Amino acid sequence: MAMTASAIRFAPEEKEWITSFAEMNGNTFSSQVRKWALERLEDEMDARDLAQALKDDDGERIEWDTAKRNLELAL
Repeated sequence: MAMTASAIRFAPEEKEWITSFAEMNGNTFSSQVRKWALERLEDEMDARDLAQALKDDDGERIEWDTAKRNLELAL
């Protein structure tokens, strides 16, 4: 996968703190920040999807036995 570079500014003590944490976990500064950014993005998208699902929920529920029968599940 091709990567591009981006600049993020940190105070020296912040960069040192992140670098120490990353090294403690076998990561580089860059990979640690990238990991955190992508995890946060995924969490934010999940939260947005949940909010939309709750907004769209009509409150209708199906009993488990009915769902199993409708899906022909032998559970």
